[in-house]
Amino acid sequence: MRTQVRFFLLVSVGIVLMLAFNACNSTKYVPEGERLLRRVSIKTSSSEISKEDLKLYLRQDGNLRILGIWRLHLGVYNLSGRDESKGFNRWLRRIGEAPVIFDSTLVDRSVEQMSLYMRNQGYYLSEVTDTVIFPSRRKARVVYNIQSGPQYKINNLSYRIEDDSLATFFYRDTTRTLLRKGRGFTSDIHDRERDRITRNLQNKGFYNFSKEYMYFIADSSVGNYRINDTLVLVRPPENVAGRNKNGSHTRYVIGDVYFQVGEDYQMGEDFSSASSALPDTVFLSGFYIVFKDKLDFKPDVLINSSYIYPGDLYQADLVEKTQSLLSGLRIFKYINIRFRELPGVMDENGNHILNCIVQVVPGRYQSVAFELEGTNSSGNLGAAGNVKYQHKNVFNGAEMFTFNTRLSRQNQFVTKSGASEDFNTTEIGGEASVVFPSFILPFKIEKFRQRYNPKTTISMAYNYQERPDYTRTIANMRYGYTWKAHRYSTHSFFPIDFNLVNIPVVDSTFQAAIENTFLKYTYEDHLILNLNYTYLYNQQQIGRRFNPFWYFRYTFESAGNALDIFRPFWEKSSSGDYSTILGIRYAQYVKTDFDLRYHQPINRVTSLTYRLFVGVGLPYGNLDVLPFEKRYFSGGANSIRAWPVRGLGPGTYKETTSAFYNQSADIKLEMNAEYRFPLFWLLEGAFFLDVGNIWSIRSSSSLDGGLFEWDKFYKQLAIGTGFGTRFDFNYFIFRIDTGLKLHDPAAVDGEQWIPVSRRFTWDDVAFNFAIGYPF
Repeated sequence: MRTQVRFFLLVSVGIVLMLAFNACNSTKYVPEGERLLRRVSIKTSSSEISKEDLKLYLRQDGNLRILGIWRLHLGVYNLSGRDESKGFNRWLRRIGEAPVIFDSTLVDRSVEQMSLYMRNQGYYLSEVTDTVIFPSRRKARVVYNIQSGPQYKINNLSYRIEDDSLATFFYRDTTRTLLRKGRGFTSDIHDRERDRITRNLQNKGFYNFSKEYMYFIADSSVGNYRINDTLVLVRPPENVAGRNKNGSHTRYVIGDVYFQVGEDYQMGEDFSSASSALPDTVFLSGFYIVFKDKLDFKPDVLINSSYIYPGDLYQADLVEKTQSLLSGLRIFKYINIRFRELPGVMDENGNHILNCIVQVVPGRYQSVAFELEGTNSSGNLGAAGNVKYQHKNVFNGAEMFTFNTRLSRQNQFVTKSGASEDFNTTEIGGEASVVFPSFILPFKIEKFRQRYNPKTTISMAYNYQERPDYTRTIANMRYGYTWKAHRYSTHSFFPIDFNLVNIPVVDSTFQAAIENTFLKYTYEDHLILNLNYTYLYNQQQIGRRFNPFWYFRYTFESAGNALDIFRPFWEKSSSGDYSTILGIRYAQYVKTDFDLRYHQPINRVTSLTYRLFVGVGLPYGNLDVLPFEKRYFSGGANSIRAWPVRGLGPGTYKETTSAFYNQSADIKLEMNAEYRFPLFWLLEGAFFLDVGNIWSIRSSSSLDGGLFEWDKFYKQLAIGTGFGTRFDFNYFIFRIDTGLKLHDPAAVDGEQWIPVSRRFTWDDVAFNFAIGYPF
């Protein structure tokens, strides 16, 4: 194995050196008489001007650089030979990047675009110039100099409303205006203000109002780089929709609401309440549900997912929320909400009428998926197979039923003191769950579904694990609720989360090793009845990997308290040190943790991602240690990658007796940073830095050196770095991370910092294989 690892590293270093050499030979494919655009830089006279924003207006930039210096993709391109008839040369050019040839006309266009951007930001006296430098006969460098000058700012804001029908609604909303005195006079803030006002009026019933009915008048005669700003709101022109007899903008109310299930039935221009000419129709709670043959789901599924009600004023926000609720049911492959005006028809208040047609086309309710995947533990490969069956409408109410089975085998080895030991694991499990698109409660909460998109989950699972040291089974039952409070925010509350852990077989050698330690309690039969709450804030959007986003998850759980309160009902007297239910000991603890991440794009292809994880579990009462499955561990593909799974900590503890890693504790602290960049073809690369460890919270349940102490814990942080390669197959990402230890808290004093205090060894290198990004 070591020979293979050494060969892999030597080959990798050789490839990197070859690519670096070819990147240095950057003018290999620059035509005679042309110049390579070596670098483009931007200099500004004001720190308030964003260089990153200005780069978006460059019409020509240099070749892509990794870490700001390494032109990897150009090096790959330069590896190709000149014979384009050879497939290998064409392939290298396709995955690499051709040299960027300096073009003076594109420099002029860049100056024009950046000048326009500066004016749009309120810098009307700015000046953008360029300087072209030729460091050699075949290279060019361009420097753009931006003298911003003063920024024009808003002095006073006034309004001229030419349509009295809008005045009341408009003025009530002016406290939320974006155009405030002292702010920069920019085109962006004016565009956003027009969008904001348009949305506000559309939410007040003005269905046909658009931002084209607004414009601004700017008066710069005030002086001192100040501008008096006037917003003008005009009447609609003649012969356009949304204009009443008085020439003012018209408000609309919702007339009839039709749900069309399936095809478009071409119901015609006249949407009267008489439905005799329509296909099969159900009239329920003021809604028309139109379908052919048979309705595969209960009508309440549609009505409970609608914010649009007959008789209400038209509101654009409620249309979007209805679209979102219907999409969240996951039983429709097509959803379209449209409106039809009824010419000449008005209500008693003079509002015009809109009929609403919500067309939904059901998709396939049932699916079966077979998945094969690689698993990893400390860089050792295994295989797993999954069979997943889903029914999205199991009780005809858009309930999601899922049945999932899993079989995995990990053929592993671990190395301790220079010796290799087999450590193989077999796992078999199954889980069945039903997710209801509402809260199942003994009382009704009016319109809660429309506001929070609630779901109720009921699940049962069984898992069998066979390891060399023990055999364990876990039976689980959960009941809880999930709801959305915001576009990015989700709450989950499970008042019942029951786990029954049975350990029928424990290896005698392992049993002897833990007999006189606190660990023996974690390998005994026990049950856990807890309640837990999770808050999730996630700005990440699918398909937008290079947008900045925050991710935050907070979890709290408490176990055993309810059992302890009702214990006297089944246990009249206690003769031992702990209480049981049906002869099984139950756990008591509180546990909380949070996971904070931030993804920061650097440019169009590279990014930085940060992560901070902190968790604490406190056992008490009936069980003095956290149950094994609730304890924290560190190391592995999604943690501190220079250490194997469960091979780090706690504190300065080092396992020397067991042939496998199984370290766990009550406290966990991890910090990670990762620089991600594209390589070529399907490959992406990453440099990472991981810091963290785990600790015990009590001396009575701590391994040697594993107790958390405020004046020592920061000295016991493990530090690892490394390089990762990712294969992006769109549907999933296969990841290989090579971790390298920098600070090993378990090493003897004087040898903890590597390579400062000692040389690297093969035990300082870890390979991790996984699916997906680590965070």
